Amino acid sequence: MFKLLPHRFKKMGLIIAPIGFFLWLVMQKGWISSFSKIIGLTNPTLLNISFAILGFFSFMFGLYALAFSKEKIEDEMIKNIRLESFQFAALLQIVIITIGLIWVGLMKNPPKDAGLMLFFIATIFIFWLTYITRFNYILHFEIYKHEE
Repeated sequence: MFKLLPHRFKKMGLIIAPIGFFLWLVMQKGWISSFSKIIGLTNPTLLNISFAILGFFSFMFGLYALAFSKEKIEDEMIKNIRLESFQFAALLQIVIITIGLIWVGLMKNPPKDAGLMLFFIATIFIFWLTYITRFNYILHFEIYKHEE
């Protein structure tokens, strides 16, 4: 059986995932290159690559911590919500990939390798974000509607 992380990792994931996304976004916007020119670096490539790698893997670790951390009370209902959320996210990912590949097939100028790689990375992120969002929404909002 797969072991979940302790509950404290959920709090770490809530902090690390947005920081990682912000670092990646800062690099994509070119702010690192601008900052490196201000401080006098002539070749910001290593700094850009470092920010991209750090941001990407921080975001991935934050998502992992959010997705696979235990709740304070882990019971059968939580396991069932986890499974249903995982299935929903997988179904949505299949639909997005199917629609995306059909769309790419119908384009006059389809994207090159880097564009397709970005598309598949985005579908992976969409899967995990859908899973985390749906799981927490059902757990924290839908259950309270039924209790009232």
